Amino acid sequence: MTTRIIRVPNSPGREEDGFRVLQEKQEYATYPDDSSFRLWFSDVAWTYESHYHSAVEAVLTLKGSVEYKAGGQSYSVREGDVILVPPDMQHELSMDASSRRYLYLFEPDVLMEMRDFKRQAESFNRVFLLNDQSEVHTRIRDLLLEAAEVYNRHEPMWNTLCNSYVLQIYALLGQKYLSAAQRPRTRAETRMDSESINNTLTYISNHYAQELTLEEVAEFAGFSKFYFSRTFKKQTGYSFKDYLCQKRLQVASDLLIRTRKSMRDIAVESGFGSVTTFNRAFRERRGCTPTEYRIIYGSF
Repeated sequence: MTTRIIRVPNSPGREEDGFRVLQEKQEYATYPDDSSFRLWFSDVAWTYESHYHSAVEAVLTLKGSVEYKAGGQSYSVREGDVILVPPDMQHELSMDASSRRYLYLFEPDVLMEMRDFKRQAESFNRVFLLNDQSEVHTRIRDLLLEAAEVYNRHEPMWNTLCNSYVLQIYALLGQKYLSAAQRPRTRAETRMDSESINNTLTYISNHYAQELTLEEVAEFAGFSKFYFSRTFKKQTGYSFKDYLCQKRLQVASDLLIRTRKSMRDIAVESGFGSVTTFNRAFRERRGCTPTEYRIIYGSF
């Protein structure tokens, strides 16, 4: 599989904004310093061919328009509009020289730490085009502009501050687009959800390196495995198996980038047990082998 490095053009007189790493249609987002947030500003003509990545992508058009295709639909993002494209959705976009725009990439990990977001994660797996000049639209536009200012100043804790804007943006999206569709919960349901599932998530975070089974975790929660499976999926948006795998992959990815530990040690420390299982899960979820992942991120 060929890896391509594409330099991102910029207007004359501005520093180069960075590069993109692609394998076929999969892009591996690159971030400055030790961060999980990237911003590109551009006012030159540029086309992003069809691709996908693990990051959320957002565009704020400052002048002109940006043409998007995402999830099988076309969108025209005009001056002042905002579009957010969820992770792993194939998309392409075209920008002519008459437009000026900010393009943001950020990893959804910070969102997945919020338990109320996890509970509705599937509902956010769609494109949001904000163009109605509503209070939510204008507030999210302002948050993105504030994030751009913080990003460009590069002051201490800029990454944390930028991600705090991400949390505010998704809180606003959830309040406007999702809350009305929720069924009111009884007091007993709320108590069960907040205590049992939250305790279970903490248990998984503390024991992911061990051989956890559905039966064991359901017993910890005090439910039958069938009732636990339904409740866990309802509250987190993931099956128990998928959530545990995702947790282990997050740990493994961090070890691949930040250490030079062997694949065997990383497989054991992240809870996969064997290199074979680790390689298979990593390739299925990340689209490349652990070794390829380390080479891509370790080289830039």
